[in-house]
Amino acid sequence: MPTPEAVPAAPAAAIDAYPDSYDAPVRRRLDRRALAIGGIGLGVYLSTLLATIPARIVAPLPGATGTIWHGAAPVDGGSRAEWRWSPLASLTGIGFAADVTVSGPQTALTARALLRPGSMLLEDAKGRAGFGLIAAIARPGFACDLSMQVDLARVAIGGGKQGADGRIASEPGNCGPFGGAPVAVPAMAFDVRQTPGMAVINLAPAGERRRPFIVGGLTEEGKLRLIVTAEGAAAMPFLSPPGGMKIETEL
Repeated sequence: MPTPEAVPAAPAAAIDAYPDSYDAPVRRRLDRRALAIGGIGLGVYLSTLLATIPARIVAPLPGATGTIWHGAAPVDGGSRAEWRWSPLASLTGIGFAADVTVSGPQTALTARALLRPGSMLLEDAKGRAGFGLIAAIARPGFACDLSMQVDLARVAIGGGKQGADGRIASEPGNCGPFGGAPVAVPAMAFDVRQTPGMAVINLAPAGERRRPFIVGGLTEEGKLRLIVTAEGAAAMPFLSPPGGMKIETEL
């Protein structure tokens, strides 16, 4: 009975000439595993780094806590602002968007904010605000003890499209210069209406828009012009000398 022929063994010299031909698949598997582990580690590191970016990047205020995604910061006047990142609004608005709440003395406000380099857009700012919050933002040369109802559809500051649209209605209260005697002020309505190229401003006693205390406008380029009327100077002498005055500046 014939016996099968033995398969000749590969010469030792041939094996030595191509040593990688036997362990190459193993090495490729190990390399892919190392790359996968390294990628996961890098992803975890970057995610942790992004998740812990401090809140002061968004709100450069003393006492800011949390992260840029969900943080809080105190505001002059005793209020506290808190924000939570809105990823969809950030994508559609091409910027950093967040839902904002402000709480404090006589203050309970909500708004949506969109930050871009050199500009800020606030939308749907609604709620109540004490004068301390307005003073912290606008830095006027006088103080008031009154409460306001805020309903602003849009406020754009910075950039090439500045403007605003909405209303702030104040209750009767007292106002006066720092260190001076306060005077009683009536309930007032601050209206700002966006028109092509300019936001038109009107401050008047509540229900008496045609008897303004202050009128003016803000151009899209940021040029602000205000006129304190004679009636406005009489009702709020801390704003203007008798007879009224004009104010021109840039934001």
